[in-house]
Amino acid sequence: MELQILDSILEKIQGVTVCVIGDVCLDMYWHADMKRSALSRETPHFPLPVTKERYSLGGGGNVMANAAALGIKALLPVSVLGKDWRGYLTRECFSALGAAQNGLITDPARVTPCYAKPLREGISDVVYEDPRLDFENYGPLSEETENALLRALNAAAAKADVIAVSDQLACGVITPKLRERLCELGKTVPVIADSRERIALYHHVIVKPNEFEAAAALGGDLGDPAAAANALSARTHAPAIITLGDRGAVWSENGGAVFVRSTPVEPPVDPVGAGDAFLAAFAAAFGAGVPGPQAVEFANLAAAVTVKKIGTTGTASAEEMQADAMKCLR
Repeated sequence: MELQILDSILEKIQGVTVCVIGDVCLDMYWHADMKRSALSRETPHFPLPVTKERYSLGGGGNVMANAAALGIKALLPVSVLGKDWRGYLTRECFSALGAAQNGLITDPARVTPCYAKPLREGISDVVYEDPRLDFENYGPLSEETENALLRALNAAAAKADVIAVSDQLACGVITPKLRERLCELGKTVPVIADSRERIALYHHVIVKPNEFEAAAALGGDLGDPAAAANALSARTHAPAIITLGDRGAVWSENGGAVFVRSTPVEPPVDPVGAGDAFLAAFAAAFGAGVPGPQAVEFANLAAAVTVKKIGTTGTASAEEMQADAMKCLR
């Protein structure tokens, strides 16, 4: 992307209010120094002596963090948290973002989703990741919480220039009732949805699946990405994006598809969270009136920044994107 165009987009998004609704998770990293471990007297195991822990927003929370990092006018997060230690830490993350929290509903009967990752370190430079500990909900929202969430969405939508949706968890916050309302809102305000398994359920909403999610939504192999994007767009009655990793992305609108190249990145790379960065950047740019293909290119650049952040779901700031753009021009 030309630096002049990038600077213009970054300036425009400073006036954009972004609502992000979806499954907010907490990413926890527990670093265990195995040099300090000693065989337990009670069990035949070596415990993991945690010497450092760090946490950040994951899932829909990472979309929110990325939107805030871009320097938008205002972030309006909408989600449900539990009344637990993970919910407390998640709210700390939102306080650090300076984001409004009135759209974050607390339900004591719910678990705040969290992915806890124990990382073993020893004498060598090798870091070994144990199986993740997942905290999730395995039942639907109560009617009371669902209605509170719907009210929070409506209040945020009345102020937002664009709505980004992170619909990821099986028993998450995007219920059929919420999805129906988002489809209604999509007729009057841009709504962009990212969902691993439910892309096919959205209408009048810009969908943003990767190639595997798109194939599942269309009921077969992806085939030609351009044809697939056109088919998704026709089904949803709105533009569609299919992301293709380091090959870029396809934008489809009014029956015509455009390939948008990615920004080259030298390895090593970590793709975790790249889709969140893409969603946040695209939503901010599109909400500012940037044309679809150019907003996709902007989103590709944001994702290229985050994949270089190894071992974390990072964000892409305006300064980092400008630095990357400068490198590409050299």
